[in-house]
Amino acid sequence: MVYTAPLKLEILDVAEPTPSGGEVVVEVAAAGICGSELDGFASKSAFRVPPLIMGHEFVGTRLDTGVAVAVNPVVSCRTCDLCLRGMSNICRHRAIVGIQRPGGFAERVAVPEENCYPLPEGVPFATAALVEPLANAIHGFRLAQLNEPLPLRVGVIGAGALGFLTALVARDRGVATIAICDRSPARRALARATGATFVDEELEGEFDIIFDAVGSADTRRTSLDLLRPGGTAVWIGLHGSEPGFDGLALIRNEKRVLGSFCYQDQDYRAAIARIAVLEPDWISTYPLEEGVDVFQRLLDGDTGSVRTMLDPRASTRGGR
Repeated sequence: MVYTAPLKLEILDVAEPTPSGGEVVVEVAAAGICGSELDGFASKSAFRVPPLIMGHEFVGTRLDTGVAVAVNPVVSCRTCDLCLRGMSNICRHRAIVGIQRPGGFAERVAVPEENCYPLPEGVPFATAALVEPLANAIHGFRLAQLNEPLPLRVGVIGAGALGFLTALVARDRGVATIAICDRSPARRALARATGATFVDEELEGEFDIIFDAVGSADTRRTSLDLLRPGGTAVWIGLHGSEPGFDGLALIRNEKRVLGSFCYQDQDYRAAIARIAVLEPDWISTYPLEEGVDVFQRLLDGDTGSVRTMLDPRASTRGGR
């Protein structure tokens, strides 16, 4: 599925991927459609330049070994000062599979071998493809706990996959009160599976940590307005660039804003370990050949599932 021009997706035959030094070819088994891809496509963002095969949340099988792997899409230089500090996610020279490199909305893709992580046996590919957003959630929570090691009240704005998984991580960490909000009644109904204490259209009260998994000016402002003094807002969502908050109020109440981008190696490995016992019933899977129609339905506001996956193998065998 190729992003061929602004606001245009097509199913095309393209050349087989040719791995360069240190790369392997992965046969894709499941690829999630991320909200950032929907936003980038709809806004004609310059961050994704057509022609491009998108898809950065994917898993599959290495053709050379037959091993099932999750692919960390963040390709860093591994030699700069940030990479040597373990901060490869913000390497100045990074490239992301599915954004600056061809991605997983395809039958096969070439990726660096060192970005391939073996999957636990028995994990369905559709579940395993949640490793990438789960690693985002784990990373954001870990950053927040550097300032707030024992949060009692955590709020999550947005019940898409990232917000949903952030609430699950909060539950894993033993947080007593977890509130999650979303405008979609369907998403709110699904969000109750996270074990959240409160699920509603909006957050209410005060929180030690609030995760903004949307990323608009309004949600960023809300993430700060509902923090207790000294609390921490973690901005994960990428919907827009406007901050939308009162800087003086932030200063006077010693509130913190943390940007959280992707994940580090320890977060990705932790996500793989957690995915082995995750049993999501909120995934929808479609053949890759239906990807253009599925993408459009999501753009039109379909919120019937938390994460939608594309399966290239289903397209080749003519079924779901």
